[in-house]
Amino acid sequence: MIAVWWARPADAGPAHLDLLSDAERQRRAALRRPEDQARQTTAAALLRVAAGRELGQAPHSVRVERACPDCAVPHGRPVLPGTGLHVSVSHSGDRIAVVLGRGGPLGVDVEHAAPERDVAGLSRLALSPAELARGVPDQVGFYTYWTRKESVLKATGDGLRVAMTRIEVSAPHEPPRLHHYDGRPEVVAGSSMYTLSPGTGYQAALTVLDVAGPVEVVERDGSVLLAGHQGDGL
Repeated sequence: MIAVWWARPADAGPAHLDLLSDAERQRRAALRRPEDQARQTTAAALLRVAAGRELGQAPHSVRVERACPDCAVPHGRPVLPGTGLHVSVSHSGDRIAVVLGRGGPLGVDVEHAAPERDVAGLSRLALSPAELARGVPDQVGFYTYWTRKESVLKATGDGLRVAMTRIEVSAPHEPPRLHHYDGRPEVVAGSSMYTLSPGTGYQAALTVLDVAGPVEVVERDGSVLLAGHQGDGL
């Protein structure tokens, strides 16, 4: 089973700030906008509280590594070494997603469908020729494409090093599926993709790799989980 925990930036309090590592505190201090600090704090705290719940550990004892493959700054994808848990984190606007599972590498992406963005222009930068041939998508369709692709890139760990135009996914009105990934047929063969439910005004997707078939995905209220954390206990 894969658990998707949803929370909001306002869910973080002083007890959750205490869960952050020194590196995470430094990253938080470097963020200028209070809303960005709140998102970063809530995401980091929710990861530790959710992982501690799964592992039977106090949240403050959960070790999170964020090594970056391109530099020495610890801002890469989160890893829980030695636990067997795969994790992924995403946040946008008023939504924060933390995903935990044991099946294989996974990636989650949530996006606020901001109405002021130039969807037509962004589509030319993010969609493959085959996807563009289906027609320029509306706002919901574009963010469906985007979150599906971003979830794949996060699951593989490729991130922004691979252009989204090299990936082809199913049309927004179709069930989520990865159709093509340039030079990575094994990713296509071993992936499962899921549409998530972040709420009105948002789109979200999850990709899981190295699985033999569909897995159970459960979406849960991370706000309740965070509210139950009052300190160093489980």
